[in-house]
Amino acid sequence: MRNSGERPTGLAAVDFPRPQRGNASQHLLVTLLAEFWRKTDLWLPARVVVKLAEDVGLSRSAVTTALSRLAARGVLENDGGGRASRYRFTAAARDRLVVGHQQVTEFGDPRFGWDRHWTAIAFSVPETERDVREAFRARLKWLGFAPVYGALWFSPRDRVAQVAETAQGYGVEDFMAFRVEDTALEGRRPALAASEDLPARYAAFADRNEGRLKRLRQPDADHREAFRMRIEAMDEWRAFPWDDPGMPYELLPADWPLARARSTFVDVYRATAERAERYLHTVLAESAPDAVPGIKLPEGP
Repeated sequence: MRNSGERPTGLAAVDFPRPQRGNASQHLLVTLLAEFWRKTDLWLPARVVVKLAEDVGLSRSAVTTALSRLAARGVLENDGGGRASRYRFTAAARDRLVVGHQQVTEFGDPRFGWDRHWTAIAFSVPETERDVREAFRARLKWLGFAPVYGALWFSPRDRVAQVAETAQGYGVEDFMAFRVEDTALEGRRPALAASEDLPARYAAFADRNEGRLKRLRQPDADHREAFRMRIEAMDEWRAFPWDDPGMPYELLPADWPLARARSTFVDVYRATAERAERYLHTVLAESAPDAVPGIKLPEGP
């Protein structure tokens, strides 16, 4: 991809906010909208987005700013202005979100075994295209790759096709992707995780989820509260793959807390499904009745 001043297309046209580097309001807003909006091209009035975002703790001004910045990133597109303003995901963003949601919901799932093969990618991006290189690396990280050496990255999953698509999207031509058996490797292995505080973060996340589940069992827990819990839990969960390449359980320490974190996340996700959907339909019926038939929260992982 060359910097010609023109807006990029495809994968590179969409710059999703990252949980650590990106704006927290933008990340949370993407989580909220993607829960029920990633597979549809329906326009949603800005007033509805504001209402739902306020329900998960964002201020009106934060939502307005986040919407504008997400549109500038190529994540959202806008139709109209003022009180009639409407938003939806761009087509490229929807493509990314469908794949991304699958990766997020499968992350840490012990049912997906390891075939004892690695996907390796070696690549080179000129210093003059540093922005492209950083964006490409970020995308590899999201796909579950971890660097062994500077430009040699490994993933325990079969990602060759996704690597080729990503390289094409970012205009990276100088790369090689291949599969290799684990028994064929000698010496250094990919790192378990890029963040040393991950075990503590997983444990804290599981504790919060257990608190959410306890609250959901209370008779005064309403649908709005369930909706907020669902979005918060998903927003926190989908941040983990940025820092954890998702190593097979066979390669993880026995006390690695990912399994507990995932189990509690799945419990919250399933426990909030019915009440969250009812609340969503109530809000849409009042403010955007045309959108109700096309909106449905996804089932739990």
